[in-house]
Amino acid sequence: MTQRQSTHVPAVRTETEKGLGITQRSCPLNFSWSGDVRKRYTDFLVYEIRKDGTVLHLNDFDLNAAAEEQQRKYTNGKNPQAKSEEPTAPKPAAAKIEQPVQPISEICEADRLVLAGLINEAVTSKLIEFDQKVQAKKPIISTGRNVAFDPITDRTQRATVHQEIRRIFSGRIETVADNVGVITASPSRWAMSNRAGGRQGGRDNNGRHLRDQALSFAKLGGEFLHFTLYKENKDTMDAINTIARLLKIKASNFSFAGTKDRRAGTVQRISVYRQRAANMLWLNSRLLNVKLGDFKHETRPLQLGQHGGNEFVITIKNCMPSGGGADRSVQQRAALIQQSVECGLAYLKHNGYINYYGLQRFGTHAIGTHLLGMKVLKGDYEGVIEDILHVDEETTQSVLNNNHKNFGSGNDANNRDDYFRAKSILMWKGTKNAEKALEGLPKRFSSEAAIIRHLGKSPKDFMGAILSITRGMRMMYIHAYQSYVWNYMATRRWSEYGNKVVEGDLVLLGDDSDKPPSEDSSGSESVSDLDDDSYYAQAHLVTAEDIASNKYNIFDVVLPTPGYDVMYPRNVIGDSYVSFMKNEENGGMDPYDMRRRHKEFSLSGNYRHVIGRFITEPQYGIRLYSDDTKQMYPTDLDFCNHKKALEKAKGRRRPPSPTTPRLAHWGHFANNAEAYDDVMAADRRRKASQEPVSDGVVVTNETWVETGLDGSSKRVKLAQHDHQFKTETEDSSNGFPMDTSRPPIEADASLTAVEDNTGVAEISSKANSDTVMNVSPEDPHSWYGAGISAIPRSDPKAPANTENDETGTSSSNTKVAGVEVPVLRAPSDNPISSPNTSTLDFGDNQDANKIAVILKFQLKTSNYATVVLRELMGTTVELA
Repeated sequence: MTQRQSTHVPAVRTETEKGLGITQRSCPLNFSWSGDVRKRYTDFLVYEIRKDGTVLHLNDFDLNAAAEEQQRKYTNGKNPQAKSEEPTAPKPAAAKIEQPVQPISEICEADRLVLAGLINEAVTSKLIEFDQKVQAKKPIISTGRNVAFDPITDRTQRATVHQEIRRIFSGRIETVADNVGVITASPSRWAMSNRAGGRQGGRDNNGRHLRDQALSFAKLGGEFLHFTLYKENKDTMDAINTIARLLKIKASNFSFAGTKDRRAGTVQRISVYRQRAANMLWLNSRLLNVKLGDFKHETRPLQLGQHGGNEFVITIKNCMPSGGGADRSVQQRAALIQQSVECGLAYLKHNGYINYYGLQRFGTHAIGTHLLGMKVLKGDYEGVIEDILHVDEETTQSVLNNNHKNFGSGNDANNRDDYFRAKSILMWKGTKNAEKALEGLPKRFSSEAAIIRHLGKSPKDFMGAILSITRGMRMMYIHAYQSYVWNYMATRRWSEYGNKVVEGDLVLLGDDSDKPPSEDSSGSESVSDLDDDSYYAQAHLVTAEDIASNKYNIFDVVLPTPGYDVMYPRNVIGDSYVSFMKNEENGGMDPYDMRRRHKEFSLSGNYRHVIGRFITEPQYGIRLYSDDTKQMYPTDLDFCNHKKALEKAKGRRRPPSPTTPRLAHWGHFANNAEAYDDVMAADRRRKASQEPVSDGVVVTNETWVETGLDGSSKRVKLAQHDHQFKTETEDSSNGFPMDTSRPPIEADASLTAVEDNTGVAEISSKANSDTVMNVSPEDPHSWYGAGISAIPRSDPKAPANTENDETGTSSSNTKVAGVEVPVLRAPSDNPISSPNTSTLDFGDNQDANKIAVILKFQLKTSNYATVVLRELMGTTVELA
């Protein structure tokens, strides 16, 4: 579909939000300041939060120590890729590689009784016997691949069955419930991944290969390789599809906890089935703005929802207070903005924000995904196809006139893809030649490709064309419609009652944040695939007695998304669901009738809190600058590149890669000299492609003289000068070292480690003795985690930590692993207090005439950072 008009212009964004029901704010005050949210993609940083609360960061995109140790154990010091030409003793004819027998876990009596209480005794015995077959990897006949339970109509009881089976059988058994409450148990994919079913005892070569492969991955630690993915300007599925294509494997081999925003720099954990770290490293030199690192083998894959939220570090540039302020100095404008940010963050910290679904939920196309979902639910499949293959009039004329110049320029490189998308669609509509139309269609338009390919075979099968789209994309459409309705109901609820709890409101009982993924969850979120609110929690209607006892507050109130298995409020808001959805413009549907003939399009619904809150205390910083291309806050890639630059400058040799061929013996080298030369040359090219860009400064550390009298270039070294190493080069474009990264502590000669009696090393800088960082040796991410306080939380009443540079100018920066990181501060607990403006960072650039605000905060899964920014920045355009 055609891209909609940019929503980064305040007036356009406000109008778009208005059309999606996003019109209210939780705060009666207008903080009223504005700025550019994404001047660069890396101004918007997103870091995945693990279940234990730690923030995920990319530590290195080479083979880390753990992965190298795993590889060395597997290869036993030998290169598995190298073919030795030495004669080997023949193996005995009767030799047979046997897979070690894994012990079968027995179900304890207490767990058996729990199952028997939830399902009958006969089904419990059958299920335990079924699990033993799964553990033994025994062949399972087609008629016995699952176990069906009696129908369970109570939703809470079904949730308990799901959870207990997953716990008791350690994830080996998966359960799925149908529309009438029948639960079916089947073996999970990872539990049966290496079974030898269908083979005659595994005697054929393929069966032996599978057993050998499973054994080798068991030695590495598991069949699933987990790695950290850093990406810029690319959504999660685009990155995975590209990686899968280069590795020549299916994208379904990958799994993750949640998707991340495209127009940002993001870090998240990914798992892939049966791959080795050494086989994936070469991708780092082939993929633009994508890095893979921190590899580790595990026995299980990642699953949707297996993360605790996201941390955002957002730089807002060209900030201005309300009313402009052109007649004020830059320092005066900065002080006004700081007061607005301080007051806004303090209010949101205590009172929360209206938990709207953000614009990302509804796509970036002229026809929103909620409109597609509306037509899917109405059964208008032909209309859905027309909307997905929509091309606007202006783009159509450009294609007909062969005018593609306007699509190949600009900041967004996707413009060119939009042109060729339109060209392919118009060719399909004009010729109905699917093969010809697909030739020029960019690969990222997978939905359009699937539809054209299907209609080329069955021109009138519109429902089949919809089903040819990936399930995640189909579900995104209908979930977007649910979000559309929820936004309007949240606006109605807030405008009617505000932050008061009224009779007939809904609250959740037994909310469990560690819920399993919902059966109808999809990848529709830009930040996460799952709603944060409990899918299985039971809703409770607030009574007059509850209100009298002040039992609940506004943070407990939830609203449902439309579905057949939810309860609606018993007040004005419940009536609003009916009147809103029955309006023809909003679908002409009944919220109490959300079942459809096609099971996939039947919506059960779920609940979402009306008011969202930060996970931890937010932080902010105000900085002055002059160049919009300046990177205010370093990315993980900056830290990694800086680390590599220091390692290169200090001459540290990295451990040899397990894929590097080793010299067998002199005779073998003499007979294969050219082959060894080719391997070494390829290794040099690989290293050169991974090296950071040169800063143009030539630094020598050795003295050589030529000794050849016959004109040869033979040389001899006379001296070596260690003191001439140059470790950092200031880049005037962004204020950070040329190649930024996190070096190991021992790599920085200016740092000295002193271990105290608690076993924690204190790292102090010789150049800046006032800076002290604590490093926990057990934390692999101690460079930025709980060990080192990368962004110390300053006392709001005290000046921020500062370091003096050579000119004596104060700068609100601290150094983490040699990279300058802005010091941020927490807002005051008093929403209307006046902040201490003495902490403003006016920088060392006397020509600075622009203001930037750096924000850092953590949100739960499915909460939107853009919604927080909208609340924080106040109204920019008055609503009609």
